[in-house]
Amino acid sequence: MLAQLKQSVTSLLSHGGLKQAQEKYQFNYTHIPPVAMVDTLPEGENFPLGWYRLLVKQLRVIFINTLVANRGNQGAKDVRDDIIRFLIEILRKEGLSTQISVLARVLQIMPQFLLQGLSKDFEELDELLLSLIKKSGMTAFKDLLARVIAHLQHPQAGATVANLEEYNKLFPVIELPRIAQDFQSDEVFAYMQVAGYNPLMLQRISTLDRRFPVSDKQFQAVMGKQDSLAQAAKEGRLYLVDYGILQGALNGTFPKEQKYLYAPMALFAVPQAQESSRLLRVVAIQCDQEPGPENPICTPHSPQYTWLFAKAVLTVADANFHEAVSHLARTHLFVGSFVVTTHRQLPDEHPVSLLLRPHFEGTLAINDAAQKSLIASGGGVNRLLSSTIDNSRVLAVKGLQTYGFNAAMLPKQLELRGVDDTESLPIYPYRDDALLVWNSIKSWVSDYLSLYYPSDAAVQNDTALQAWAQEAHSQEGGRVPDFGEANGGIQTLAYLIDALTLIIFTASAQHAAVNFPQKDIMSYAPAVPLAGYVPASALKAQISEQDYLALLPPLDQAQRQLNLLDLLGSIYYNRLGQYPKDHFPDRRVNTLLQKFQADLLQVEAIISQRNLERPAYEYLLPSKIPQSINI
Repeated sequence: MLAQLKQSVTSLLSHGGLKQAQEKYQFNYTHIPPVAMVDTLPEGENFPLGWYRLLVKQLRVIFINTLVANRGNQGAKDVRDDIIRFLIEILRKEGLSTQISVLARVLQIMPQFLLQGLSKDFEELDELLLSLIKKSGMTAFKDLLARVIAHLQHPQAGATVANLEEYNKLFPVIELPRIAQDFQSDEVFAYMQVAGYNPLMLQRISTLDRRFPVSDKQFQAVMGKQDSLAQAAKEGRLYLVDYGILQGALNGTFPKEQKYLYAPMALFAVPQAQESSRLLRVVAIQCDQEPGPENPICTPHSPQYTWLFAKAVLTVADANFHEAVSHLARTHLFVGSFVVTTHRQLPDEHPVSLLLRPHFEGTLAINDAAQKSLIASGGGVNRLLSSTIDNSRVLAVKGLQTYGFNAAMLPKQLELRGVDDTESLPIYPYRDDALLVWNSIKSWVSDYLSLYYPSDAAVQNDTALQAWAQEAHSQEGGRVPDFGEANGGIQTLAYLIDALTLIIFTASAQHAAVNFPQKDIMSYAPAVPLAGYVPASALKAQISEQDYLALLPPLDQAQRQLNLLDLLGSIYYNRLGQYPKDHFPDRRVNTLLQKFQADLLQVEAIISQRNLERPAYEYLLPSKIPQSINI
């Protein structure tokens, strides 16, 4: 009798808590129509203080780097420090409006002084900026940042560069990415497909269709006369990257330059088994979907700048797909639906809610900030990517709606693209490392859920869990395509394990794989131009260096690309497997969690060993995987 009374009281409390949660967490389908997002960011979903500390520190580094790049070194270090101290004292005494005006004035004065290296004074400055955020909120702080950016705009706005060295000068304080040294190499270009910022596009093919008529002669010029297209296809060594989804995209003009998006195709192949190196090779690129004299097939044996132009066209398409689909749609927006659904349908003490909530920290906040500023009219996406902001948002929506939940399981994704065979495609760091992390997460989820669900019947009889599943896929709920088993519910423990594994993997490892290369690879505009500035039709049989450089971003755009992507790729807040202390009240979980953490250490060791034997790929080292999407 006492147990029944306790259960009834708990049920009533849970019901009341869910009713309050459903009032706080309401769906909105108009922020990025028709994607399910949170309507208004609930109190308690804001970024934590530790996150803001990381943000402020990186903003300060970016600010100094930009100031030095644009204004040069014109003073002495000791005078610089005096100016910093003066700024600190003023900001300590004055109100918000004066703080902003003082900072604007300092931006006018700073160019007189040398700004290189970092001193302890900057730590105090970080604290002041943090205090400004805490007191005035992000809106006022973003207004301040806008003023900073306006004062620091590159003096050569809109100008085509004369040589690549001009891009290197944008990095006086921030370290020049390694990719700057060898991005024009064909080996590095091909390696990006298996270990870059978007290693998700390769599709194994058995034949080429009429749209891309690469000849055996062109293939053998790259792969050797002993090989052939037919032989490579038969052995599963032939791979296509196709950006046909971008055909017909509307080219953008914001802020003022005409930009272009392309719909290219590229053929890659793996050398035969007897070859000493079996790294993926790029065979040919076609800059549009229809073959013909105006759209030639380019190969590594084309004239130098013709080939560089074709590779840049492919990279522009890849970068635009990456940002809108692989990154925004299939990590941020994908997980966001589950954040809202979990709060609305699962009581806080529910075992599934307990497991998932740490993987949702900061996600609604970063998604809300993104839809209000980054992917809004006049925001960073509008400024830097090729197409119009409306077109970029439509691409993100298509990317999400075509990402069926059940087909998104990592092993299934690899199988569907035909890249799961390690004999045919032996060097694919993303695949190999991601599977290690996936399996560790799945083992942890399986161990954890087995404590609470001894059978499939226990899963079926959990009414809160079934309500969660129903709302996740409902058109009046999370709108997650193809979620659930029969009738959108969850019938088996095996499916529940897979589902939670996918959600946690996406919120942690998958986001890490597509987010953090933005700093190391994508911040350097010549390596990864986010937009093209001449049409693909400008490609002729032989073009000059200046024709190639004209395709790349102007210096002011390159600097904004550096600033934004360096920031997005620098915030490592929280860590996979490190749950808050005493988060799980059930003591039985402790042993299972320790096993998971030990598994992740083993994964770290395996990946570190692999990196001794291949070009390094570090984005899926567990020590570099945050627990949640928060940047």
